[in-house]
Amino acid sequence: MPPRGMSAEDKRLTVLKLFHESAEPWLLKDMEKAAAKRGVVFQAVKDVVQSLVDDSLVHMDKVGTSNWFWSFPGAADAAVRARLEAVEREAAQVDAETNDISERVEKAQAECPETEDRVLARAALESAEALHESLTAEETEFASGDDVLFRIMTEGTPMAKEAANRWTDNVFALKSWVEKKTSSRDETRLFFKHHAEIDFDTFDYVE
Repeated sequence: MPPRGMSAEDKRLTVLKLFHESAEPWLLKDMEKAAAKRGVVFQAVKDVVQSLVDDSLVHMDKVGTSNWFWSFPGAADAAVRARLEAVEREAAQVDAETNDISERVEKAQAECPETEDRVLARAALESAEALHESLTAEETEFASGDDVLFRIMTEGTPMAKEAANRWTDNVFALKSWVEKKTSSRDETRLFFKHHAEIDFDTFDYVE
């Protein structure tokens, strides 16, 4: 009695063995009959053969109106070796790219070490940004409020604006310095956004 409940891999091995034992081309209908006698469900043979074709373990050639399938032991071994070599090449390429990225990151970190100047610069940037946002928010708030109170605030804002804009000058000066070090505007923008949460798309002088 033929075995029941064959796994997908067992079906593949059974069909592939039939190809290798005969060492001859097969029509699908003949393979379906032969594989069914070995325990492979008749209706499943077509999909099994197609999976072997997809993995280059079985070859298909169209002759006239018929599709012929064939596979020899040596050809199957060569296909497996070729796939293995391709995977090994891809793995080596990924390793090389990973190592290259790691080296570039280490180089960038070495060229821009965490120094006291950078810590102080970040602190200054954070203070400037906070002051800039605070003054802008206050001006907006009082501009929509009582006219007298707004006039009082307006009389005191020139000095505050001047101080805020001096900080803003310092921020742009530091931005220029960082751009010279990195030679990239995008890297500079990322540096300020990451370390000081400054977005130069919105950061500007107080008017």
